[in-house]
This record gives sequence, C-alpha cells and structure tokens, in this order.
Amino acid sequence: MHQAIGIIEIKGLASAITVADTMAKVANIDLIDTEKAKGFGWITVKIEGDVAAVNAALEAGEQTAIQSDSFVAKKVIPRPGEEIFTVFWPKEEVAPEPEKEEPAPVEQEKPAEPEVMAEATCNLCHDPACPRVKGDPRQDCIHFDEEK
Repeated sequence: MHQAIGIIEIKGLASAITVADTMAKVANIDLIDTEKAKGFGWITVKIEGDVAAVNAALEAGEQTAIQSDSFVAKKVIPRPGEEIFTVFWPKEEVAPEPEKEEPAPVEQEKPAEPEVMAEATCNLCHDPACPRVKGDPRQDCIHFDEEK
C-alpha cells in the first residue's frame, strides 16, 4: 500500500533534474517517474514514500525550484486510492518472453554473396537511376519537378 504520493511541476528539464536530485537527498522517497507536459516546457516529477518524507521532499524541491525561478506547482496526496495509479501511473505491459526452442541443426552452407546495390549519385533524390551527380545543377535531377 502506498503511504503518499507527491507531484511537483518544474519549468525545464535541467531544473527538474536538480529538483529531483534535491528531493532524493533530503528524504527517504522513491522517484517514480518524470513526465513531459504538453506545453511550456514543464516537467512533472512524481515521487512516493511515507507522508512526512514526501512533504519534506516536496518542500525542499520547491525551495530549489524557487531559487532558479522554475517552480510551477506541487501536490501531496496522502493514502491515495488505487484508481489514481491506474490513471496517472500506468504500468507498462511487458510482453511475455517467448519460449526457448532448441535450434534446428544448422547445415553447412557456403556463405551467400552479398547483394551489390547501385549507389545513388544524386544527393537530392538518392535515386540510382538519376543521371545527376553531386555538384550538377538541380535541374538535372529527374525528380526536380516533383520537389516543387
């Protein structure tokens, strides 16, 4: 069961890293996640621990963020309901590992010859059929009319 969760929003990634470092050093909390907000360059740092530790960590994080003029908001949720975690802390679904099958015996074959691909000479369209070479006028490219 989770004792408390804390969320703090910071302007800028560098400030968010500094705040997260400060919070981790001040109190016995677990840094759960950082999340990039949709705009303004805000970063949300999510932590959890017991109520006193989360409060102390968020206070220290707030003071650090205020010094760099990057504090936006903070929130402590003591004894959160489990529904909070399904919405804000979705667990990543891990694909089950495929069963290991014994490899089939490998027959000794001579190595396949690598396919030789024609190199594109045109640095605009990269089409091997294009007669243009780097340095020629753009009009010489067979795809020149398509670029417009």
